[in-house]
Amino acid sequence: MNLLSKNRNDFHSTLHRTVLCICMTTMILSFGGCTRDKETLFLDPEAEEDIVVVTEEEVPLLNIIVEIKGEVLDPGVYTVPGDSRLNDLVQVSGGTTPSANLRNVNLAMKIEDGQSFYIPSVHEEEQEITVGEESQGDGKINLNKATREELMSVTGIGPSTADNILAYREENGKFTSVDELVQVNRIGDKTLEKIRDFFIVK
Repeated sequence: MNLLSKNRNDFHSTLHRTVLCICMTTMILSFGGCTRDKETLFLDPEAEEDIVVVTEEEVPLLNIIVEIKGEVLDPGVYTVPGDSRLNDLVQVSGGTTPSANLRNVNLAMKIEDGQSFYIPSVHEEEQEITVGEESQGDGKINLNKATREELMSVTGIGPSTADNILAYREENGKFTSVDELVQVNRIGDKTLEKIRDFFIVK
């Protein structure tokens, strides 16, 4: 009887330990699974953020449409990259003619969409000087014929002011006097005093 009781006790003890081990193993596996789920949950947003950064870096450079005329071999309207300079546009149009006058043309200037450029001729300059000598305006720029580049060659006149002068002339017709420049947007009395001697009206 004592031997039988002892065997029964050993069996129950072994069974108890086995059940306990199974429970602990199940808990460990469950905890490990939750941990992996949490790690995956925290990593997903970072992966999405990386994708967004790569997409932004792949944005293509836009093209612009500009016009060039005057002393170039193939004047017309061209589509060029958005970071182009005036020299790039001149090259695309076949280069300048032998009569081109680039003295007052800034070939390094950055061009913008919708702009129009005129490359003057050396013969135009000779004609301007001849007429000027007859009317006390030697070497001065005729406001009624000046190009954007010629206007910008005067200290104190930038791209915006030059565009405003051309827009005023197109809208109101020829200038009747140099002092009329004060009617142009961005030109006040002080600016007029600085630039008046560079211009004539004919």
